[in-house]
Parts: sequence; C-alpha cells; structure tokens
Amino acid sequence: MEIGQLIKLERQRQNMKQEYLASGICVPSYLSRIENGLVIPSEDIQKHILMRLNIPFDSLKSEIDQEKSIQFKTKFKTVINSRNKQKAEVLQLDIHNYIESHPFEPNRLTLLLIETRLMLMLPDQTINIRNNLAILAEFKKEMDSEQLFYLYTIQGIVAYQNNQFSQASEFFSQIFTLIKNYRMEDWEMAELYYISSLSLLSESRYIMAIDYVKSALSYFNQELLIERSIECLIILGIAQIDTGVLKESIATFEKAKEISLKIDSSKYNGKIEHNLGASYSILGNQKQALHHFQNSLNIKTNPNDKLVTIVSILKEYHKINDVQNAIVWLEKGLELLDQLTEEYKSFYKSHLSIYRALLLEKDNIIPIFKEALAYFEDIQDYKYCFIYCQVLAKRLADKKQYKQSTIYYQLGFNYNLKLSHVTNWEELT
Repeated sequence: MEIGQLIKLERQRQNMKQEYLASGICVPSYLSRIENGLVIPSEDIQKHILMRLNIPFDSLKSEIDQEKSIQFKTKFKTVINSRNKQKAEVLQLDIHNYIESHPFEPNRLTLLLIETRLMLMLPDQTINIRNNLAILAEFKKEMDSEQLFYLYTIQGIVAYQNNQFSQASEFFSQIFTLIKNYRMEDWEMAELYYISSLSLLSESRYIMAIDYVKSALSYFNQELLIERSIECLIILGIAQIDTGVLKESIATFEKAKEISLKIDSSKYNGKIEHNLGASYSILGNQKQALHHFQNSLNIKTNPNDKLVTIVSILKEYHKINDVQNAIVWLEKGLELLDQLTEEYKSFYKSHLSIYRALLLEKDNIIPIFKEALAYFEDIQDYKYCFIYCQVLAKRLADKKQYKQSTIYYQLGFNYNLKLSHVTNWEELT
C-alpha cells in the first residue's frame, strides 16, 4: 500500500475525521489528495500527520518481515479448515497486534481482511466486524482479486448470519464471477462451496446446494478433515430431505453417525439424530421419528438446539392429532423460550404462537398468524410464510370463512412464487 492509503486506513481505524487530522498541518482537501495517492506529502507533513496518528515516524522506514504475511496466511488456512475457534482467537489477536505495531506493513489491507474473517468465528465481535467492514469498503476500488475474495466472503457470511440469505448468495455469486480471473487454492474453493451451500440451502435452492456441498465434501475427504466431512454430510442430508429423497437422506445421516462414532466425537450427534427423526417423520414412520427426536433431545445441552427438536416433537404429535401430547410439548417449548438468544427467541416464539393458536385458541386466530407471517416475511423465510398461509387458509375454510380462506390461499401462492425464485406462475413449470 502507498503512504497515502496507509494514512487513510490508520485514520479510519482510529475513527478520526479528515478535518481533525489535517488541522494545523494542511487543508483537508490536500489530505484527501494525499490519501487518494494524487500527491506525495513532504517529509515534514508526513511527520506531523504520523505524530497526530500516534505513529513513530521511524516506523515508516523500519524493515518489514516479508515472511510474516506468508506465515499468517498459512496459519489462516489451518484455522479455516479446522474451524478451531481457540486457534482462530489466537491468530486474530496475533494479527491485530502485528498490525498495531507495524502500521506501514505493505500487506496491511489483506491482514485486516483476514483478521475480520477470523472475527466471524468468534463471539462478541459484531461491532468490531461492522467497523472493519466500514473501513474496508473505502478501499474496495483499490483491492486486488484476492482481497475482493476475502471481502465478498466476509460480507456473504455476515449477510447469512443476519438471515439475509438472498444477499448472502449474491455476494457468493460475485466470488464465482471473480474467480474466473483469479486462481484460488483448493482449500479456498472448498470453503467457498461449503458456505455457499449453506446459503443456497436457506434459500431452498436445494439442487445447487447439493452440488456445492458435494464439491466441498470431496476436498475434505481427500484432506482427511473428518469433522468438516461430517458437516458436509449433514448439509447434504438436509438438502436431500427437502428434495424428497428420504432413503438417501437417511443413508447420508447414518454415514455421518458412523463416522462420528469412529472418531469418538459426539459434537454432531444431536443434529444427526434430529435429522434422522425429520426423515422418518416425512416417511410417516412416527415411532422412528419420535425415537430419533428423543435421542437428539437427550444429547443436546444448548437451549437453542433443544428447542429445535422440541418443536419437531410438537409438530409430530400435532400431525397425528394427539392434542394432549402436543400441548405438553408446546408448554415445554414455551418454558424454554426465555433461555434462548434473542435471534432464536423471535424465531421460535413465532412458531410456538401459531401452535398455541391452533391448539388452545379456538377463535380469532388471524391476528396471531398475521404477526407470525410478518416476522417470517421480514427475515425472508418464505417457506414458513407459505406453510402457515396454507394452514390458516384450511382452518378458515373448515370454519366456512371462505372469503378469508381464499385471501390466504392466494397469499400463500405468492409466497411460493418467491420461494421458487420466480415472478409468474408460468415459470413454475
């Protein structure tokens, strides 16, 4: 990076306005020209600017360890492949301290991108990530292909974590366009396929999700990254459930379970058992479904994870009109709500409010459904918008409220168009 870019980067990192940095040294417009590489400041101006940034002038001329960036990238690859949060935290701190002590490191922008990517693996980094992204956005035009790859990856993951799945997929699509002119390493491609498959799965684009996760799985198998392989098998199995190939999904989850047992890891067993339950549920095998759901619940300890399975058990009993057991599990779910993180609480509160309306509220359930539908539409979860429109429409039709029923059947149809990523019904064929 040029001196002007480094000054700009450090100024923004310190959340300093141009007017403040320039005050008494030069006019703000001249500082802007320095930062944009249009002029090279005199040594005297450089000294004063660096002094205000609290950077020793000698650091401008200090030797840079050319191998340091390479070492960081090598460690970064290991951390991303292993998804080891402890190693991620150590490396993020090492990079942060190095950047602090070497403000004129030529690869500083790349290191800031890597640091931000590592932050995504760590808790309580939301504000730091947001601040870093604001800084990085200012340098987008100057970024090379590698740096843009990191930036789009970070932006895509942030969008995915915020349930903005369409936006996440758009960022990942930009990466696939970018790599036509940029040779990525195999591990980077595997990670791209993996995170893209998650986003596609959330968008109900199952066929492409299956293709991508299989590509990631191939690399992780080849590199003997067993836990990453299990993660891919879980994504693959979920996509197979949603495409209706249930025997294949059961085989996939059984394979994941077998591998998990071989490496003596219970890390994924709760999720595997849950999805085996989901597969058997769709097949209509209630006994097996409840067996696996209960296994999953016995394994899980995190309240967020437990409620996922509690709601599935509730659905299973509701599906067979076992109202008594359905109410029991509804109450278990409601009792657990306060222990959830805010994101999960809103999501499952909406689900449980609908089941509460269906099981306990006999009249005037429309406002409850409308509130839940507004929430799911807001997070662009059109699958549940469609499902609950159909549920409400049928309930209204059963009560001979045909006009209202028609409204929600039509609304459900519109959500299904969004779910299928089309705008006209003709495109559904």
